[in-house]
Order: sequence, then C-alpha cells, then structure tokens
Amino acid sequence: MINVKIIYSLKGDCMKKVISGNKIIVISIPIIIILLLIIFPYFFPKKYAILTYHEFTSGIPKNNMQKNVDEFKKEMKYLRDHHYKTLTLKDVECYMDKKCELPRKSVLITFDDGWKNAYELAFPILKEYNFNATLFYLGENIDRTNSDFISKDELEIINKDYPNIEIASHTYQNHFEEAYNKSEEELEEDFKMMENVVDTKYFAYPYGRYSDNYIKVLKKNNYKLAFAFGGDIEYRKFDNKDNRYLIPRYSFSTTYPYWKFVLRMYMPF
Repeated sequence: MINVKIIYSLKGDCMKKVISGNKIIVISIPIIIILLLIIFPYFFPKKYAILTYHEFTSGIPKNNMQKNVDEFKKEMKYLRDHHYKTLTLKDVECYMDKKCELPRKSVLITFDDGWKNAYELAFPILKEYNFNATLFYLGENIDRTNSDFISKDELEIINKDYPNIEIASHTYQNHFEEAYNKSEEELEEDFKMMENVVDTKYFAYPYGRYSDNYIKVLKKNNYKLAFAFGGDIEYRKFDNKDNRYLIPRYSFSTTYPYWKFVLRMYMPF
C-alpha cells in the first residue's frame, strides 16, 4: 500500500497541492474562483427570466422606457453567444402545467404596448438571431391613426414576416394604472373587445397591476397565463410554483445597463 500525504498551502495568489513531498501541482486561486462562479447557479433550483421591453430608439433615449437599439442587440447577442433557448408562450404554459421541463438557460422575451419603433428596430434583430418573442398588444391602437404604434396592416406583416413573434393581449383600452380597480363587468367588456383584435389566451397586466376581478375574468375566459411586473410587484425569475396568473417579469429599459442585464441572467433567482 502506498501512503500518500496531501498538503495544501497558500503562497501569494496560488494554492500548492503537495503529494508525498515530491510532486507539486500549482492551482491558481483566480482559476478556482472562476470555476466556482461557473457552477454556482447549479446549486439552486432552475428559475427563468422574462424580459420586457417597450420603446426603442437608434439615438439617445428620451424617457426611461426607451431602449437604445444597439444596447438591445448587445443583450440579444449575449443570449445567442451563451446558448439561451428563447421560449414561446406554449413552452411556458407546458412548463407551468408541469408537463415538460425547460433547459436551465431559457428566457422569454416580451414587448408591451405595440410601439412601432419596436417593430422597426428590435424585431429585425430577433429575426437575425431566429429568436422567439411575444408582443403584448394594446388593442385600441389597431383603430388609431397614431403613427407611434403598430397598425392593423403592420400586425398582418408581423404575422407573415416574423412567425417567431406571437401576438397576445395587453387589454383593449385599459392601459392606465388604475384599470385594475374596474368592476368584473367592465373588465369582461374589454376582454370581449380584444377578441376582435387577436385570438389569444395569454395576457399581460397594464403596469403590472392586477386584482381579484382581473383574475376572475381571466379564468372565466379560459386564459392560460397572465404576466405582471413593476410597481409593488416583485422583480424576479419565475418557476412552475408561481401562480400562473401572476407570473413575474423584468423590465429592461434605459435604467438597466448591460452589466446589470448580464448579472440578472447569471443569478439563479
């Protein structure tokens, strides 16, 4: 039998592993730290980020909800380079039903309201990377002459030219902060109006604000999932233990720098 004695000692920025007093293997402490950082997320249960975007610009953002398109492309490139699976709403529904599992590196990309600059600037980037995404569309914009929003004709173009982008509901005309205080009957009327715009069973609350009445109407109309964020709603990743009508999202706007995006994707919660 060979008696092997192992001794660990620290010297400078290296760790020495001495075997039988003769053979020395030097392991750099920075390498050990990098290895620990790589495996750190795997000590936690799988959770998934939902990214939310609103407006885009090719110049300097004019408000907190705008995103510079070059920054957006940088974030999408990060997802591509790190081999993230971009989810569909059906993927999320299947996972919430506990009928299927998702890869640890999975993400749902969403856009709220239906800003034309998202269609013009961000959607081509999604197409370039062959990414799935969801547009939560504000229904009343379909009848507006406001050129800031995606029109009926442009929705048809999206369905044709961007098959990886799904259209879902962001209400028809309840896009204001106190909409969650509306009665069940008023919310029901809005849902019926939205049926004339898009056929969907997925919903995002305006401003992330919800109520018991909202959830009652969602269930009554057989909606499968509903998404919240912002305000007094906690920003965090989700898993299939979450309430399917209160799935949390992150809002990635001007105030969310690239380093914070990378950190948020890395952190397991």
